[in-house]
Amino acid sequence: MIIFYALAYVCIAIIIANFLTQAFPKIPQALWQILGGILLATVPVINHYVIMLNPEWFMMLVIAPLLFYEGQRTQARLISKHFKSIIELAGILAIVTVVILMTVGHVAIGWALPFSLALAAIVTPTDATALESVTNGLDMPKDIKRSLSLESLFNDATGLVILELAILWMNTGTFSFVHGFSEFLVVALGGVIAGLIASFIFIYTRQHLLKAEFDDTVAHVLMYFLAPIAVFGIAEHVLGVSGIIAVVVMGVMSNVEQQHTQFMDPKLNHLVGQLTDIVSQILNGLVFILLGTSLVSVAKVYILQPVRTWVVLVAVGVLLYLVMTLCRYLAIRYSDRFGNKSYTKRDGLVFAIGGVHGAVTMSMAFSLPLTLSNGAAFTERNDLLLIASTVIILSLFVPVILLPRILNRLAPFYDADTYQKNHTEMVNAAMTYVSHADVSQTIKATVMQQLKNQLGYGNERLNDASRQKAYRTLYKVADQAMAQAIDENQISDEALQLYNRMQSLQNGFGKFSKHRRYIWRKLTARIIKQRVANHKDNDHSHQNSVDEVMTIINDGMATYMNQLPKQDMNDRDMIALRYAYSHQQAMLQNQKINADDGQQIFLNALQEELNYIEQQRIKGDADSELLKELYDEVINSQAILLANISSE
Repeated sequence: MIIFYALAYVCIAIIIANFLTQAFPKIPQALWQILGGILLATVPVINHYVIMLNPEWFMMLVIAPLLFYEGQRTQARLISKHFKSIIELAGILAIVTVVILMTVGHVAIGWALPFSLALAAIVTPTDATALESVTNGLDMPKDIKRSLSLESLFNDATGLVILELAILWMNTGTFSFVHGFSEFLVVALGGVIAGLIASFIFIYTRQHLLKAEFDDTVAHVLMYFLAPIAVFGIAEHVLGVSGIIAVVVMGVMSNVEQQHTQFMDPKLNHLVGQLTDIVSQILNGLVFILLGTSLVSVAKVYILQPVRTWVVLVAVGVLLYLVMTLCRYLAIRYSDRFGNKSYTKRDGLVFAIGGVHGAVTMSMAFSLPLTLSNGAAFTERNDLLLIASTVIILSLFVPVILLPRILNRLAPFYDADTYQKNHTEMVNAAMTYVSHADVSQTIKATVMQQLKNQLGYGNERLNDASRQKAYRTLYKVADQAMAQAIDENQISDEALQLYNRMQSLQNGFGKFSKHRRYIWRKLTARIIKQRVANHKDNDHSHQNSVDEVMTIINDGMATYMNQLPKQDMNDRDMIALRYAYSHQQAMLQNQKINADDGQQIFLNALQEELNYIEQQRIKGDADSELLKELYDEVINSQAILLANISSE
């Protein structure tokens, strides 16, 4: 039960943080989630439910899947094209930064070189997840953004290998550069080979299962989500190579396979893509929640100690962050790794402060042993944790403060008004088709209700004002048509009485207009005339009366609808009017619904929406991202409808 409550509180914190991000979009989601973790770890009622994952389990269950998904979003040709840059960023720059930070740490704190090396290895790797959070919505230079992403994918392995060498140096008291470099090559290249082999096995198994028609969706989805966890565990604990590099390579190869076979099983690929986005968001939230709780656990160690003790360590963390930022700035400004292209001061600053640190850094810090191999306590461990925490906090807050002042915010592909306009036009196109379809009015009303639901819960939704306006217009047109039929003697007494009863029940939104008064006077005169003549024979059936009223109203509405393009009526009012009209006709023609006809009409209406989208694409008036969003909505609606049909 403790684990259940702990996960429940984490989920609640993620939910609240995500809603707060929508309410205050200028503050990155990661910071809200970190704040949620801090609150979870400090509130007395729930702080004993806080999850503290073992670093090895955290790397396997959280970091490995996230890097796998990140690798899957990276095209192989991009890596081959920028392979030299990856080596320089994730290899050479990382190692040079570690050496410089080790020296600064050794001089500033007076620690022995092995401890300084461990600290440098921990604070050097950047975090792809944290980077995405702090740069979201900013117009990042394309080359800089690509460099930061590729660097963060692979430099975790560099930091982990160097940390292992530092711990070995602590325990043995000796360090060999040749041994360290050869160990790095073995671990890195071994990770690449392990990732390639795992990719081949996974892809081969998946494809042959599909060819043999073993296409159970649940089984394939579970295989997909368990694959990076299994590969990381085997690479790290069985083969002794880099599990991080293995899962990244596997993710990249999965991207290649998906590009070539995306239409072999589009339903499965689409589902996996959607689930991957959801799981990534959840794991990202978990990462930053746990980061917040970890910061609290570090702070508790120093809260009762003299202020000078932790102030000095925090100052060292600030110094290391500044030195590391300077190294990154100089590296990008005076490097020709991208050919002859030179980078501006702004590009250099963006790259420097874009090296964000997060959960990987904290996880590496917590993986430090409590005691050394000789049994001595690792007394510097808590100091390392505080310094690493300082670097993480600075790397998150500095870009949040500076990047919006350096970079422009991304202009939206389309604004809300443009979306609403195109969306309502699309729904209106479908309703136009339904209004002219040769089916019963009850089916039309049912389908139009479903189409109206496409307007959702946002600003497009038909409000009471639009609904009342539509019914007032409808009653006005119907009254005019009925008055004209009376003048031309085209309506029977029974049909006129039926219409009057119907309007008396429905006309809650309408005014008692001159046409209504005219109809009432004519109806009263006819009733009196019937009584005087003692008219008792009545061969006019109720159904004939219904048909009369429907014909008159239909003719009147048809005339009015034909005049609509010449009038000043927006698409939302048009939708409201068509829905009100179909609803009124359905009330008159209350018959059994043919479900098959209704579903077919609905499918045809959705096809009309697709035709509208295609017309907008050909015209080139609408943004491609807007059309894609509209297209996804219609396709998903079609999929739901077809699934419901098949289940009947």
